[in-house]
Amino acid sequence: MRANYNVRPCDGERKAAGAGTMENNGQMTYLRAGALVVLLAVACPCAAEDAPSAEKGEQIYAENCATCHGEDLVNNAGIAFDLRRLTAGEHDRFVNSVLHGKNAMPPWEGVLDQRKIESLWAYIRANAYK
Repeated sequence: MRANYNVRPCDGERKAAGAGTMENNGQMTYLRAGALVVLLAVACPCAAEDAPSAEKGEQIYAENCATCHGEDLVNNAGIAFDLRRLTAGEHDRFVNSVLHGKNAMPPWEGVLDQRKIESLWAYIRANAYK
């Protein structure tokens, strides 16, 4: 007697096992999505650390800008532009000035990357005149 290897379970057995049903497919989709979220969170823990922030901007400002623009954005000597005067709509102007320099200000392209410039912007906007 030959064994029949092409035997498939009847519909009742398949439904009892949950195979091929919409409910099972939906559960698998949620499980896969959940696994993907966990995998990304484990693989990229530094993503939040790399995000621009006013706190990081304050440190970058102290290291690179305070000499000319004043400690804590307070420019008492009037030598350089008062960065607190920048409005929210002047982001592009700020980035261009930082990258390419302006008047006596040297260019910072190659020294400050985009993430650091955005952190500087966050710090300036957090302390801008209202």
